[in-house]
Amino acid sequence: MFLQALCGAMLTRVALRVLPLARVRRLVRWCFRAGSPLPPARRASAGQAVWAALAAGRWSPLGSTCLSTALVAQALLQRHGYEAKLRLGVRRDLKGVFTAHAWLEREGIVIVGGPAEMVAAYAPLPEMEHLIA
Repeated sequence: MFLQALCGAMLTRVALRVLPLARVRRLVRWCFRAGSPLPPARRASAGQAVWAALAAGRWSPLGSTCLSTALVAQALLQRHGYEAKLRLGVRRDLKGVFTAHAWLEREGIVIVGGPAEMVAAYAPLPEMEHLIA
């Protein structure tokens, strides 16, 4: 699963530079076949899927961002039969610089892009997954 996540992380990183978010999300879901969950006997745990996405982000030769990691993790989770919501938030740092952050939530708990205390510093944008499906 790690190698699949690593390839997905590199693809996502490049795609985010040249394509709109909705197209990148569809591409990542297509690559991971997220729309066709694996049979229960072949599924990994949610923790294993998250670990693979986070490790791929750390080891990717192209680097990663919170958004690319969240997209890969969400697709991996869906492939293995788990749902997670992509969340985006914004804030101004202490110098007044605008920053944005992406994370995943599952059952209201931050599972990628945390810890929850850091995520709490961002004003969440309205849920928009239906707009980027």
